[in-house]
Amino acid sequence: MRDDYKIVKSIDSLNLEVEAGVTNILRAMEAHTKLTVSELANTALKRFISAHKDFLPSDYYEKNPKHSQVK
Repeated sequence: MRDDYKIVKSIDSLNLEVEAGVTNILRAMEAHTKLTVSELANTALKRFISAHKDFLPSDYYEKNPKHSQVK
């Protein structure tokens, strides 16, 4: 299952501001699992996107065919 967290597609950078508690927890998870904060955050964001597709315009994937749906 740990391989599911690896980032295998092209990457991009995004600067986020998050609560200090979230940062602390991600760092603790990184130390415990040996997964990077980027891998943990990427997995969490993909799960959020999958659960909240209603936040996207209904034609988003039609207008952005290069952006495959998050799996």
